[in-house]
Amino acid sequence: MKRITDEADFVIVGTGAGGATAARVLAAAGHDVVMVEEGDHLRPEDRPAALLDAMRLAVRDMCMQATDSTVPMPVLQGRAVGGSTAINSGIIWRLPDDVREDWRARFGLDGLVDDAGLDDVFTQIEDELGVHTTEPEILGRNNELLAAGAEALGLGGRAIRRNTRGCEGKARCLQGCPIGARQSMDISYVPRAMDDGARLHTGCRVDEIVKRGGRAVGVEGKGFSIRARRAVIVAAGVVHTPVLLLGSGIRHRQLGRRFQCHPGVAMVGRFHEPVQMGFGASQGYEVPQRARGFKLEALALPPEMLAARLPGAGDAWRARVAELGNYAQWCGQIRMQAHGRIRRRFGRPAIAYEPEREDLLKAREVAVTLGRAMFAAGATEIFPGVAGFDEVVTDPARLDDLEATEPTRAAFHLVASHLFGTACASADPKAGVVDEHLAVRGIEGLYVMDASVFPTNLGVNPQHSIMAVVWRAAERLAQSAARRAA
Repeated sequence: MKRITDEADFVIVGTGAGGATAARVLAAAGHDVVMVEEGDHLRPEDRPAALLDAMRLAVRDMCMQATDSTVPMPVLQGRAVGGSTAINSGIIWRLPDDVREDWRARFGLDGLVDDAGLDDVFTQIEDELGVHTTEPEILGRNNELLAAGAEALGLGGRAIRRNTRGCEGKARCLQGCPIGARQSMDISYVPRAMDDGARLHTGCRVDEIVKRGGRAVGVEGKGFSIRARRAVIVAAGVVHTPVLLLGSGIRHRQLGRRFQCHPGVAMVGRFHEPVQMGFGASQGYEVPQRARGFKLEALALPPEMLAARLPGAGDAWRARVAELGNYAQWCGQIRMQAHGRIRRRFGRPAIAYEPEREDLLKAREVAVTLGRAMFAAGATEIFPGVAGFDEVVTDPARLDDLEATEPTRAAFHLVASHLFGTACASADPKAGVVDEHLAVRGIEGLYVMDASVFPTNLGVNPQHSIMAVVWRAAERLAQSAARRAA
């Protein structure tokens, strides 16, 4: 096969929320940009409805990537053009005020997350990506029931703000939108950057950042070599960014440390009325409980995954499957306080992460709250999915017993989909792998622009915050490069 060679002002590794946004800003400013992506460029019509087929095409290791823990926890990441934005539900949240204040006070990131500048960028991104509140006509019954349950319990909830144009409520966000309605990076900023002259190389896994004289000058992998005249921007994600940096000889005491995430737990409930999770926004309603450290969300499941989630065997299971349209699923994402670490092992990531007791108490609280909301919304039975507890609960009073149990790690099936840290930003050279401009310390012409730079987790969905923070850093980089060229 012919070896790929290319050269640009800026070489960007990864095309998720961070990499695509950097490409959009730099290309629009007139700079020569190359994007390098390990996965494939999938068109909407390439997206299969079957979940396993979809995961094979677009999810890292078919969802088998997991922590090296006593009880392994799946760690979900996209692996295609668009990264995880191509397989998420398009949920949009601005960086919360308390997080901004914390980053300014503890990490000296005033210039990166000042309110006025950041909010201007948020507004522009929202306009470009069609961010709006989910329309009532495509909410679907799964979302409406969560709204009813939350209201009955006196919990505040709202329809989710999403980045969609022309959504038809097909409930296939996790497989990849079949009509291109969700404005993920493969639909929006990657093609926009290419319209401005950027180039895209897919199927190219970067193995090394090439350095010369204390400066990053390009990237290499099997079958390709791409030179960067001005800078290399690493946006490979929280798990793989530190692995690439470590494998390229980059050293910092905090590199790979401070791994954080939002593990989630889920619950299924059966209702007398039809729910039909196959129609509606995959995630169209949320119940923020920020003071309690979690957020409840509706989450539609494809039929094959829902069937696997139902309890029982033989005739009992078949009877439940016959009522597949009567089930709802909701979940809770937890803002855990535990920190883990990413190491490089035989060229691949090793993820060490163990939730703390306080985190497990939150997981228990989420399970209890989900169950009470389901019964309040009219569920006839719920399936808690908590090991060592009842498989099926028909009496709401049993949730009091669940609330009284001592939580253990083995009791909860946790899945992490929002990841943070591992190349944290800080004005303090000892605390930050990158500085407030997202430049890697100790080497010229190397930047990190993804959620790796977030020094804390957010408690909310991170895509919008990644894009805005990267936008600000990329805009400054573009202006700096223009001044030097002049």
